[in-house]
Amino acid sequence: MKRVIRFAAALAAASISFAALGQAWPSKQVKMIVPFPPGGTTDIMARVLSERLQTAFGQPFVVENRSGAGGVIGTEVTAKSAPDGYTILLSSSAPLAVGLKLYKKVPYDVMKDLAPVSMVGDVTMVLVAGSGFKAANVKETIEYAKANPGKLNLAIPALGSQGHLLTELFRLRTGTSINIIPYKGSGPAVIDLISGVVDGDFENLPAVIEHIKSGKLRALAVLSAKRIPLLPDTPTFAELGMPEFVASPWFAIVAPAGTPREIVMKLNQEINKSLSSPAVQAVFAKQGANPVIATPEETGAFFRSEIDKWAKIVAETGAKLQ
Repeated sequence: MKRVIRFAAALAAASISFAALGQAWPSKQVKMIVPFPPGGTTDIMARVLSERLQTAFGQPFVVENRSGAGGVIGTEVTAKSAPDGYTILLSSSAPLAVGLKLYKKVPYDVMKDLAPVSMVGDVTMVLVAGSGFKAANVKETIEYAKANPGKLNLAIPALGSQGHLLTELFRLRTGTSINIIPYKGSGPAVIDLISGVVDGDFENLPAVIEHIKSGKLRALAVLSAKRIPLLPDTPTFAELGMPEFVASPWFAIVAPAGTPREIVMKLNQEINKSLSSPAVQAVFAKQGANPVIATPEETGAFFRSEIDKWAKIVAETGAKLQ
């Protein structure tokens, strides 16, 4: 996705007077729900931002991991929480847009039951393999899958994630028989990948970059438009003749619908300040993530476009919840 560089506009919008709130919010602990287990990209971002928000507001911002159903459980908990500013959600794109059409019924309506607060960032994706997997590159991986139908096991960090739908698209485009193994987050998926339980994974770079550097995992190709500085020797899928495979999973913060506008804008302002700080940008860059700054309105408009985009991919691939 294109990075939104409109910080000045966001701050201008946030310059409304908060006098009406006085010191009423926050006057106690704020819960930041992450709908995935610890250790994944979403969790990493939440812990970086919660620390900054705690300093800015003088109250604890506590990360609570509520995983399950591809992020739907934690998102539903948020949607049904009191709209008082004391429960917010930092989520990946899966339960907010990408995976919605995979479910017969989702227990919330993103555009009605949740209030967009801000974008957080996007990340590079990479196809990684365990150190014991024999294929050395994407071409050999496809050859292995064709020569051994049903033996290639690819993890997906969550049902309904971009990794899920990209794995389905990879299977469709290469005409291969691949076993898709779902997990409840990047953390457990990467553990099994390192131990050899699964062979590969279309994964967010922050969740695997340190393991690639240590040699526990091997990067086969990145899903960015160009090669990235963190992995200069790793080709893009476009270089390999697969230009469809360009993806940037994104992350955003939402609150329950009905959360007072003043609180939403307070959060948006401080989150954007944090994302603009060199310290946070350095942490994100080290993980292969890019800060994305946006107003609540821009965040909501982006949600709508992504919901439509991924609904079409679900229809084309025939992806299903397993």
